[in-house]
Amino acid sequence: MGQTRAAGEVRLANAQDIETAGLEILVGFKGGRPVPLDAYTQSGGERTTATMSFLLALQQHVRSPLRAVDEYDIHMDPRNREMIAKILISTIKDANAQYIVITPSQVTFAQENANIVAVQNVEGKSAVREVQ
Repeated sequence: MGQTRAAGEVRLANAQDIETAGLEILVGFKGGRPVPLDAYTQSGGERTTATMSFLLALQQHVRSPLRAVDEYDIHMDPRNREMIAKILISTIKDANAQYIVITPSQVTFAQENANIVAVQNVEGKSAVREVQ
């Protein structure tokens, strides 16, 4: 979260009852104190940024060599989209894994060492091309 200029923490809620136990994600943006992540307090882009930060923090504990991220940036503004794309690239540079990133947005990985395949619906047919 520090890379997104925000603060956050994760804690176990209702640890004493296995039926209601769960994770609670708290985030604070723009200097605000961390509050529970929900649909009423943060914007869609802030929720997505917090969720991606949480998922990327977990990646060091995932043993699978293949990971996919689907439409992570759909609710982000261009600044947050670019920031999370950079964090994603920096997270996976030294990882011993392959990532598949699926997005309807403009590709933000063009300057990185990444293979980019664009699939577009052109006149009712899928057009596939590799982006250089």
